[in-house]
Amino acid sequence: MQPRINRPIFVVGSPRSGTSILTWCLGHHPNLFPVPESSWIGGFAISVAIAYQTGAARGDYSILSAMDVGNDELFTTFGESINDLVLRHRKHLEIKRETRSIELKIEPRWLEATRTAAGPKTRWVDGTPEYSFHICGLRKLFPQALFIHVVRDVQPVVRSMLNFHRVAGTQLVASEEEAYRYWLGTVSACLTAERAYGPRVIHRLKYSDLIENPKTALRSTLNFLGEPYSEKCLEPLSQRINSSNVPGDFKSDDAAKAPVVVEQAARLSRDLEQGLQPAEASPAAAAEMEAAFAERVQYMATLESQYQRALQTIQTLERAKAPEEAPFCETH
Repeated sequence: MQPRINRPIFVVGSPRSGTSILTWCLGHHPNLFPVPESSWIGGFAISVAIAYQTGAARGDYSILSAMDVGNDELFTTFGESINDLVLRHRKHLEIKRETRSIELKIEPRWLEATRTAAGPKTRWVDGTPEYSFHICGLRKLFPQALFIHVVRDVQPVVRSMLNFHRVAGTQLVASEEEAYRYWLGTVSACLTAERAYGPRVIHRLKYSDLIENPKTALRSTLNFLGEPYSEKCLEPLSQRINSSNVPGDFKSDDAAKAPVVVEQAARLSRDLEQGLQPAEASPAAAAEMEAAFAERVQYMATLESQYQRALQTIQTLERAKAPEEAPFCETH
């Protein structure tokens, strides 16, 4: 039986930047298989942090503290279980993909490379763009996980976001301004992770390199992942998937009304085209990410109590206002 290596791969970056196509490319590797965008694991990491706070809140009177179960141990135990579940249920994913390949818009020939007959495949790759905001939590669950940050010029990304509903039937963003903000937010989060964890944990890949020099780009990416190069990884690039096919004359119906945001995104996009990834990890940036994660955990942990307090405030205001709105009754 093959060892269950707990080293998943997460492809991050702005939506419409090539995260899906890269995930399928890597999924053609003999040792990697692509999973659907999971979306839930980032939020789950926050829930684990909240659970630890609860389970250790009363010192030795709490089970986790009393049994000396540390925060890191709780996270990695859940991470190992998730990894094991994904690897063990690969066959079920394969069956559903085969029976629903048309509905899921999956090229049938790509299934040959990802099915169990192609090899045992001890690692999985997840291309959920929203995980750009959850890299810190994912590393807590999977300390050996690796990340690939796909960077694409902001203008074609925005055009693709706005045109997405014409192909997929669902709206990705409500306006051009929101598209620029979304690109800026995801890319900035990934750049912070690049500084925090360094090139041994997160690898920056330009979308233009993937399209124009795919063999070199994939060879470099697989080298980062510690996997041998495989020509099969090039196959999905012969026909791009999940493309919004933006018409050449496409124009937004809702032009961005915040030129500062547009200029900020455009400037960052230009800088990334010329700039290099940080060569070393930064403890200061890592501390920044830890602080941001802790703040998010605290916000989610107190959300219910804040909601209940808000309800009580509303009810108090309504009771105080009620006598003023009572109908006037003339006495005789």
